[in-house]
Amino acid sequence: MMGNDIQMLHALNRLRQSIKAVHAIRNEINKGLAGIRRENLSQALTQKKHLKKLKQSYERLTQETACLPPLDQASILEPEFDYITTIENILTTTQELKRGADIGAESREALQDGLVKFYDGLRAELLAAGTEKKAK
Repeated sequence: MMGNDIQMLHALNRLRQSIKAVHAIRNEINKGLAGIRRENLSQALTQKKHLKKLKQSYERLTQETACLPPLDQASILEPEFDYITTIENILTTTQELKRGADIGAESREALQDGLVKFYDGLRAELLAAGTEKKAK
């Protein structure tokens, strides 16, 4: 093997480790959010520390993807960025509801309904993923 090949193998190994780290944190967040119901919406805010850790891991991941062509970089980074943005939006909305933002009862109810639908969907997704793993 040539020196460049060895460097590329090391870079790809670091990339693989970074992806594993990001996915492990995502799994932690998903497990934490899966228990959220209408009665305990503000409990989602306990995931802020995991989100911060995820953002840091994402930054490392962006550096590790430098060994890939741009389209491959995007295929790895885009879903992670979208996930982070979604969780940030969920937590920001939850924070505003907890603070009692002056948005009116109807809007408050609509936001709560949206959050509940998100958590219901997340639980269904995790259940389906767990069922798929058991079937394999």
